Amino acid sequence: MKGKSRDELRAGPHPDRREFLRSLGAASLGLMAAGAASAQDQEVKPAPLLDPRAPVRIGVIGRQGHLYEVFNALDKIPGAKITAYAFEDGDWEFNSDGTRRGGSYDLEPMRKWAEEQSWFGPQTRLYETYQQMLDREDLDVAVVCLPYARNPFAAAAAAGHGLHVFCEKPVAVNHADLDMLEASVKKSGVRLSAMFTMRTSPTIATIRQGVSQGLVGKVCLARAQKSYIFGEERPWFYKHREIYGSTILWVGIHAIDYIRWTTGLEIRKVAATHANLAHPDYPGCQDSAVVMMELDGGAKGAVTCDYLRPDKAPTHGDDRLRVIGSKGVLETKDLDRRVELITQDQGPRDLENVGPVSLFADFIGSLRGQNRHIVDPDDAVRVTRICISATEAADRGEFIGV
Repeated sequence: MKGKSRDELRAGPHPDRREFLRSLGAASLGLMAAGAASAQDQEVKPAPLLDPRAPVRIGVIGRQGHLYEVFNALDKIPGAKITAYAFEDGDWEFNSDGTRRGGSYDLEPMRKWAEEQSWFGPQTRLYETYQQMLDREDLDVAVVCLPYARNPFAAAAAAGHGLHVFCEKPVAVNHADLDMLEASVKKSGVRLSAMFTMRTSPTIATIRQGVSQGLVGKVCLARAQKSYIFGEERPWFYKHREIYGSTILWVGIHAIDYIRWTTGLEIRKVAATHANLAHPDYPGCQDSAVVMMELDGGAKGAVTCDYLRPDKAPTHGDDRLRVIGSKGVLETKDLDRRVELITQDQGPRDLENVGPVSLFADFIGSLRGQNRHIVDPDDAVRVTRICISATEAADRGEFIGV
């Protein structure tokens, strides 16, 4: 992908940190959440670039999801360092392990975990809550990985402090919280990216490249699959729909995103169905879902996602993508390995895969003006909104425009 699908951007001046923070104003998150100004009414400020010669000070919030997407990228980013880490949300009634907040908090188990990590050093500062961290630290980027319903609040708070945000998906589980986050990001002028890690898969990137080169002609249909092993247990909040959100939002979002990304077509309507048929101990989590989509130009899309992959399967996930066009078909059945192309003129052949990309390193590079990020500025909100609408469609049993 390097050198082929990313445009070089000119690096701009690095703004004075205190001057930039003063320019943000003092609008409270509470007023934004109450609807003081919608995201559409906000003036969008240009995202300030980071100085490529300066260190990147990273603050991490929470321990859910694709944290190692960040940890494993640090040695690929000159000057990148996790300078602070916060484990809890001080405005929430729960700790991240499901215990009720209140009284004393034992930070030692978190400290022991952090000290075992390769990024930990004597200067790394640990905090109980992200509110404490944001108030005390001078950071450039926040990484947000909380139980899913709390992601938008931490991400919006970080944006309000002038930090760029790399957030676990879903970035929100309902439209109101997503609107609040979008308004905060646009008001602050920072960049928000989501952990759409499937975009870094060589086979997914190869299919995107093949579609853009016209190898299948006009895209008519795309079909994707996400199938996971459930395992012996899942995090406690999977039992609570209002925190978990939905399996469409946590698992299906990857496939919905890579259909949209590889085809280059916007999703206009969604219909869906979902259920929990095999895991009654986790009533807030659906173990199967189907999403149907109408894309630009009349193209159709379908996604299935489930937690029903047998424990004895050779891999944790079975992820697939098939893009069918007027002149041919592109398909991957085993991500990171093979992409097969069949056309009207030629039988099956494998394409050479695009090279792998580190999503977090790509994000930091874009903040330094060194490349265009493979997740566009509006993608985190747009794809999340599609998935929230698909969840609502499953609940209501109808098509919903997005």
